[in-house]
Amino acid sequence: MLKYISTTWIHFILVIIAVMLDGGISLYLAPILFKLPMAATPLLSLIVVMMPVMTGHTKQIKPYWLYAIAFFAGLVIDIFYTGIIGPSAIGFLLILKLTEFIQRYLDYSWLSSLAVWFVSTTVYMIYDYSVFGIINLVNLSITNFIMFRLFPTIIVNLMLLIIVYELIMYLYNATKKTDISSYNVTPRDLNGRIILDSRTQRNMKR
Repeated sequence: MLKYISTTWIHFILVIIAVMLDGGISLYLAPILFKLPMAATPLLSLIVVMMPVMTGHTKQIKPYWLYAIAFFAGLVIDIFYTGIIGPSAIGFLLILKLTEFIQRYLDYSWLSSLAVWFVSTTVYMIYDYSVFGIINLVNLSITNFIMFRLFPTIIVNLMLLIIVYELIMYLYNATKKTDISSYNVTPRDLNGRIILDSRTQRNMKR
């Protein structure tokens, strides 16, 4: 049934669900995730945005849709979660581009995905820290940022990645369309003639 659904739509739906889950997880687990001085931010939406690149399914989604969905996810987060338009919308685009750059030098495997995710998430957290630091909404030293913001966020999102990785892989594979360009007929099979069954050939010989 899933093979009749476009991977682009599956990806869009997954990203929207991930954005909502980020808010739900942050809300219901706030006493654990945001227990001062620690702050661990769920970034499931960023994980799902990067998944087509990390798993090698970008050919199933047109590039402009991949970036449009990433921008939309970041914009929704900016509007409903941070209240400041721009940081997440631009950040998601930049991290998606970074993910593509890194992935081109690696194969498609769990360990490669883990490495790409770790680097991309770390860069995003540094970007986020820098942007909000510039507009004076973050007052953390670099040491405190690494210990109480970056490290807990990496741990939480590593668990999220482990939980959703195989499920998302399954959905992308289930919606993968058959590439008919890979089918070819060699000349020696047809030899420029119509292939007849054995009974027809015998009748013609008579």
